[in-house]
Amino acid sequence: MFNVEDFLLLVSSTLFLSYISGLFYTKTKIPDIVWLLLFGYLLGPVLKFFDKGMFLAMFPLIILVVVAIFSFDTGINVDISAVIGSVHKSLTLTISTFVAIVLAVGLFLNLLMPDQFNLLEGMLLGALIGGLGGISVSGILDRLRTLMPSIGKDTVILNLESTLSDPIRLVACLTLIKMITLQGVTLEDGLKDILFTFTTSSIFGVAGGLLWAEVLNLLKERPFNYIMTIAALFPLYIISEEVISRGGGPITALAFGLAITNYGYVSRRLGSKRRVLLDKRRIREFNQEITFLVKAFFFVYLGLIVSLSAGYAIIGGAIILIVLAVRYAVATGVSRFLRFTDGERVLSRVIFMQGASPLILAQLPIIHDLEGLSFRAPEIYGDLCFPIVLGTIVLVSILGPVIAREQLRYIELT
Repeated sequence: MFNVEDFLLLVSSTLFLSYISGLFYTKTKIPDIVWLLLFGYLLGPVLKFFDKGMFLAMFPLIILVVVAIFSFDTGINVDISAVIGSVHKSLTLTISTFVAIVLAVGLFLNLLMPDQFNLLEGMLLGALIGGLGGISVSGILDRLRTLMPSIGKDTVILNLESTLSDPIRLVACLTLIKMITLQGVTLEDGLKDILFTFTTSSIFGVAGGLLWAEVLNLLKERPFNYIMTIAALFPLYIISEEVISRGGGPITALAFGLAITNYGYVSRRLGSKRRVLLDKRRIREFNQEITFLVKAFFFVYLGLIVSLSAGYAIIGGAIILIVLAVRYAVATGVSRFLRFTDGERVLSRVIFMQGASPLILAQLPIIHDLEGLSFRAPEIYGDLCFPIVLGTIVLVSILGPVIAREQLRYIELT
């Protein structure tokens, strides 16, 4: 039975925990996402203080809000003019890493657990964990910039990669799910679907962002403009999902935010000299507050609904080693081909960790195969993603900065 008082206490304690763990990040070296996930896991599966079924019923609403807010936050925090020179490097690194991890994990799971994963089902798990987590990596990059101020510009590639990873991951997962659940969907159909979704959703989001920037310019003296921006975000997200394609919503939300805070650059590229007055700093500050609230509750929510076992933890650990090894090899090759700076090469090799997206998207097989006709074990994706996400965050947060600093020192000496 739903208890309002207990739920409010959960929200309150979640916000306090998120804030406090953020303060102690410099001492523990572990991001707040880990503590929030463990807190939810303690209250749910361990102590059974909250009923898992109650939170599963909230799943569609929570997913829509979280993905829309996170994607919009990514868009408004990208300064196109500052990163345009690094886009080709980030895109090449992102796609190369993603494809290599999808294939490696797919083959590994198909060989290790053939009763639960055929090749496509294994590749789906690879797609879930094949990209860099934006929320997780932002904290570790802030720490690296504090330890080594000289690498400031070298972090742009990873920030861009985290921006590109989630849309690629989402569309690829939905495409693989279609190939698993529907007969006759080929790889060529999937690639066409990805291209169509990316292009159409991006155009829709940019158009909406430019139009909304004009609205904000007209209402610049009025209060509550940011809240109205969120009110405009959700309809755009839903329209993109329902009219363009499943998976288009996050891309539209990202493009919407990017067009608002980069209005001048986008309008110039379109041949217009139109200028608008926007308080970008205020928009970003307000969204940071909302993102903090959404992020804190979401990670506790995931901890409440997940299942964890020693067997899955061991398999997850093996997958982590495979993923990090693949990333190191791919980043080394790409950095030589595209002539990365020393800092870009080192950071791209050793900083690769998961964030919220795998845990969100791991629920999609259950949603798309409620009767269990296509997937042999749809719930296993969430059970495996939980230790993988925790493991990469903890391992890379602790060892990543140390290895990066030592490699850079070695390069300087030689």
